[in-house]
Amino acid sequence: MSDLRSFLHRTFEKSGGEIPFENFMAMALYDPSFGYYSAEIEDVGGERGDFATSATLSAALGRAIAKWLKEEREYHDWSGAFHVIEVGAGNGVLAREILKSFNWWKRREVHYHIVDVSAPLRQKQQAVLKGFKVFWHTKMEEALEAAGSKALIFSNELVDAFPAKRMIWSQIEGHWHEVFIAFDRERGLSEVFRALPKGFPVDLYSAMNLSERPQGQRVEIQPLYQLWLAHAVQQWEQGSMLTIDYGGEAAEVYHRRPHGTARAYFQQQRLEGAEIYQRIGKQDLTVDVNFTDLMNWGGELELEKVGYEKQTEFLHRYGEGSDVMAGAGAGDAFRVLSQRRW
Repeated sequence: MSDLRSFLHRTFEKSGGEIPFENFMAMALYDPSFGYYSAEIEDVGGERGDFATSATLSAALGRAIAKWLKEEREYHDWSGAFHVIEVGAGNGVLAREILKSFNWWKRREVHYHIVDVSAPLRQKQQAVLKGFKVFWHTKMEEALEAAGSKALIFSNELVDAFPAKRMIWSQIEGHWHEVFIAFDRERGLSEVFRALPKGFPVDLYSAMNLSERPQGQRVEIQPLYQLWLAHAVQQWEQGSMLTIDYGGEAAEVYHRRPHGTARAYFQQQRLEGAEIYQRIGKQDLTVDVNFTDLMNWGGELELEKVGYEKQTEFLHRYGEGSDVMAGAGAGDAFRVLSQRRW
């Protein structure tokens, strides 16, 4: 704990005593020494995991994605070997189920790439996928280069792990403030609210333009994911992209959620409010994904939107509608966005 306090003191001192929530989330998740994904996470799901995903609870999602891959390969009329890129592969169980869905002969044509920044999870993936031919990368550009810029790309619960900015609405002043985090050795961490810089691109983020904004309404926006997507698309010439995550369109995500969606998971408990600032590096931090923004950004990047649906509908379409993951819980909470690049 003393090491963590010293680390926090040095980090905040360099920034004048406070940092944006986005930077705090990045530090808590990805700092090389103290970050949850970089140093602390041991597994996803199971008794040792702080949270579970659809992939760890059922094999149905893997089978459905495999069918989507086969369908998209046929759509692009790719013969012979083709490249698949999974971004953020968790504990590797989803990749295993997908690869198992190809028979041993067809599997030889699948060049399967995993992009993951978490060293502990890469080690877990390599153990789970022993015996399968898989290529690991820490950067998307490395995977796209290996794929010759043509690939079928997918992610499951990736976007929610990107550090997000938090905004709070002042009804009295009629504008948004950004949530910053301050640190004091005696009082610990606390929130402060700062005016947005002049020219901040409010129009880019649908959550900041909701018709209903009560006093103190909080929302999250993800400019870092927007930048990541734009950079990836620059190097991606052809293929399809499947994005699966919990969330929805902007009005749906923030309906009756005045405190926003930022939360933590520790030992499979959902934590909100002040508790998201505790146990730094020991718990996951996440936000709901605003698919309105994802679709808008994709359109600006000339990605064709092929479909947007609930996970329930996606699983039904690929013959897995009887699975528990197609039920009213996870099936309705998760959204599936399909896009293509020419």
